[in-house]
Amino acid sequence: MVSNEVRAHRHQQAARVRIARGAPEQGRLTRLLARAHAARLDEALIGDADPARSPQLAARAAALTGRRSRAAIADGLERLLQAAEGRQRHTGVLPRTGHVLANGDVLHELAGELRGTAPLYAPGIAIVNRLLTDGTGPVYLGDSQRLARRLGEARAAMRGAEIGRAR
Repeated sequence: MVSNEVRAHRHQQAARVRIARGAPEQGRLTRLLARAHAARLDEALIGDADPARSPQLAARAAALTGRRSRAAIADGLERLLQAAEGRQRHTGVLPRTGHVLANGDVLHELAGELRGTAPLYAPGIAIVNRLLTDGTGPVYLGDSQRLARRLGEARAAMRGAEIGRAR
């Protein structure tokens, strides 16, 4: 039986190999298109789409699981907590302070996992990214229990659990 970490690492490597097989221009174009359509591709990954299904989906999965993206999302989680604690000026849509603070421990843990070296699955990272960027989501609207459920789903999916079962 193969561990979740080994499967995640193989998944990431396979996505990177598929991207690298294309011509340099095609790989660059694929990555640019994946960046331009990030929200739609994230939604597909959250919906359990196979990254092998399309080069753009593979490129998005590879980008999400890359160190730079993981660090940027971890930074976003930490800025979210700082804003909720009143330690950072926030321009734009403000988070529901009580909901964020009630889930502060989980947010800190997720940031730590994203900064870690263990392989993580793209669908879970996509969920966290959407939590940060969706102004109509549970970070900004809703209640702390809904946010807690979504954070639990993100954590499980980052570790390799199927999202449908994590709910």
